[in-house]
Amino acid sequence: MNSKAEDVSEEAAKDYEFTSVYDELLEILFFKKKPGLQSSIKSIEPGRIQKATWLASIVALGASERLKNLANSFGALLYLYAPDNPVYQKACYILQSRSGNLISSRHVPNIFHSGKYKDSFGTMLDVELGARRGRFTHTFRDTENFVFTEYQNRLWREISAGRNVAISAPTSAGKSFIIRRHIVESLLKSVGIALYIVPTKALINQISTDFKNDLKNEAHVYTTYRPSDDFSKSKVFVLTPERCMKLMQDKSFPVPTIAFFDEIHNLEDQSRGLIFENILHRLVRRCPSAQFIFAGPYIEDIVTPINQVSGLVLVDETTIASPVFQIKAAITFKPRSKMAGYRVFSQTGNIIEGEIPLKRALYSKTKNNQGEAIASFLDNLSKKESCIIFAPRKYSAERWALKIAPIIGMSTPEIVEGADQRVIDLIGFLEDEIHPEYCLIRALRMGVAFHHAGLPDIARIEVEELYSDNVIRHLVCTSTLLQGVNLPADKLIVINPANDKTPLTSFEFMNLIGRAGRVSTNLYGEVYCLDVQDEEWGQDRLNDDKKKNIRPRTISSLEDKTAELLSYATKKKREILETEDGRKLYPSVSYLRHLYAADKAHFERLLATASLTNAEAIGLSSALEKSVSKLQIPTQLLQQNPYVDPLLQDELYLRIRNDSISAWIPNKYPLQRQAEDFSESEISPIFEELTFYRQFESIALRLNEIFDIEDEVNHGKFNDYISIGRLVFDAYQWMSGKSHRFFIDDYIENKNKHEQENGEIASSEEENKIDRAARFVTGHISRDITFILVKYFSLWSDVVSSFLNEKEQEKFAYALSLPSMIELGSYDPKVLELMSLGINRSIALRLKKYMKGDIEDTEKWLYGFNIHQLPSLLARYLSRSGLTKEKYS
Repeated sequence: MNSKAEDVSEEAAKDYEFTSVYDELLEILFFKKKPGLQSSIKSIEPGRIQKATWLASIVALGASERLKNLANSFGALLYLYAPDNPVYQKACYILQSRSGNLISSRHVPNIFHSGKYKDSFGTMLDVELGARRGRFTHTFRDTENFVFTEYQNRLWREISAGRNVAISAPTSAGKSFIIRRHIVESLLKSVGIALYIVPTKALINQISTDFKNDLKNEAHVYTTYRPSDDFSKSKVFVLTPERCMKLMQDKSFPVPTIAFFDEIHNLEDQSRGLIFENILHRLVRRCPSAQFIFAGPYIEDIVTPINQVSGLVLVDETTIASPVFQIKAAITFKPRSKMAGYRVFSQTGNIIEGEIPLKRALYSKTKNNQGEAIASFLDNLSKKESCIIFAPRKYSAERWALKIAPIIGMSTPEIVEGADQRVIDLIGFLEDEIHPEYCLIRALRMGVAFHHAGLPDIARIEVEELYSDNVIRHLVCTSTLLQGVNLPADKLIVINPANDKTPLTSFEFMNLIGRAGRVSTNLYGEVYCLDVQDEEWGQDRLNDDKKKNIRPRTISSLEDKTAELLSYATKKKREILETEDGRKLYPSVSYLRHLYAADKAHFERLLATASLTNAEAIGLSSALEKSVSKLQIPTQLLQQNPYVDPLLQDELYLRIRNDSISAWIPNKYPLQRQAEDFSESEISPIFEELTFYRQFESIALRLNEIFDIEDEVNHGKFNDYISIGRLVFDAYQWMSGKSHRFFIDDYIENKNKHEQENGEIASSEEENKIDRAARFVTGHISRDITFILVKYFSLWSDVVSSFLNEKEQEKFAYALSLPSMIELGSYDPKVLELMSLGINRSIALRLKKYMKGDIEDTEKWLYGFNIHQLPSLLARYLSRSGLTKEKYS
């Protein structure tokens, strides 16, 4: 479009008739679903609507996405103002078409009949609208027809051409759908391998299940690395960066067709950015012929930071286009008043202000009891739509869910009295797996759930399914929403914009509220920021739409902490940790040592990219040279574990080299005839004569002497100190297949015993004790056992293997797979095999009972398994996985 035509669209967007009608329509929609405000709704004179709609059609012709978003939202507001008006229905559809958002047309009735336009729009418009719809309609290999948005169409064109692409788009833009379909289409067209890298384990199930449903038995979908020489079928690996590290160690692994990195802003994450960065760099270097795709929300210049780390030339596909619009409202409660101020932020740039009545005053509740304030505020809203309440921490999520549950239960008796069988099944599972009095059970009974990283996998998966299917409509979530979990909502409520005690950044807040609005169910979403008079925060947050600039973790450390890095480069771990900011910078120091020792070329490139003076660059290189000059550990070993300090890796390497190798490899098996010894009796000095448990413990104790695992596990904890012995005991029980209930009961028993021995008064709130135990146990397992301990046993396995020849590695393969046993929670090979296919641990443990004798092909056995032998919750999960022939009904 030429600049003159663009100027006309800009002028139309600023016209008073357009902006005033837009704002009135927006305020009317804001009023519509709030009891007590119906009388405030006033009609708009048809002539004004007609003129504003004409102006909107001009706005829609603008080239900028901001103008297209504005026109699209006007069309939706017009239709929602009078849903039964056929003229408004047509006007909405025309604006959707011109603004490139035909995906939303599913919500506008009376447009299509039997795949054709129900009524003519007029000859010229019929040609225009038909041509645009045809251009944006795609047919996939599974015959599914899908109408893209204009942005999706452009993105599809770029990635289908095989280009490397970096995508920055709002949560609702549908980028994940396009990427998944591209991977599916590519793998169905020809046999290949796709890597789908996700930031956290919480995302693995959701993504892998989608791929299994799309690919069915046409391809394998794995959630852990599996060595294989069978490439007759396509494969998708859905992995965290840590799990991808194992794949990188297999030199025979073929080059993937596609590698996708989701939530790429994690490159700068405080704790895991270095791992993300290293995997990205190594994959690009090893697989230059693969297609690389990256995605993240609201990122300014997404290409540069990826290029800094990888050197890739990328197509920049940035958009602000969204198929849904949002009502963004700051609600301010006043002292001793049942009236609350509201400020609604319009896409015209205006702020619509006024007051709304409340059923009760909420100022003091908001100040002193935020859970009760949210519950009372919900009583002023419709309960028929999906709603997510953001909570700053796990404890808040659980408490707030219990606060709002009675309100939701009383107002939606059809959910409580006619509880869906899936809810009943989940409650039964939680009673067995966690505890009959667990707070999630109490919330579920009233139609509410919570979602945080501390939930057992299958419980979190079921909550996601129940919410997505609208069985549970109200969900209290922590920052798991910021990690890419796909849980959009019709309404989102924020009363405390923080992650624990740290305020959300502007980027995190935008990412959070981007979850409001799901095109599959509605044309718009609602965001409510709740604050109090004289402490308003909502307006500033909702007005702040500044995009994020990604700074890869290594480069930001080099630029911001140059002097500290120069000082720390030659120091040992303990010396660094004793300094004020040493604990934060120690991972960067370790990684720089690793790069200097094992990947000098990449180190030099990062050094050249960072804004350092020549003297600083030379000084840092000299210090690192001095630090790593005496390392004896082979370079290839360092490359396998880039996130552990090379100085400490070298210490482990030398210790194993100087010892007998047999003193570092378990030669016993779990639960052999010799009973496991869990007592605190003195350990025999002869390693080979110990039980499996004692051998496991012996290795862990020696690793702790070098790496101080105990300190890493307990840092930041104010109570419930975990000794290395306790960590070993719990890890062994986890590998033994024990449920969370085992650990919870054990935790409560130990607490009660401690209180009695110390003369403390036992808590009378048994429910709180159970909930606290559940939070501790789930966090302990997910962080201490399956992440921290796994990290050091993975290193142990790599170092020990380096001293063995191929025949010896095969002989000790079971013992050397200890890291996988700890992470997945089983030492049974059949259970581990099932879990590598993406089967949840609880189900894998149950399926093991049906696996009689030797089974050569676990995947084939699973495909023919009769799922109706399992409890309904587990059978449904297995059916959804796409790994079985039978479907649960």
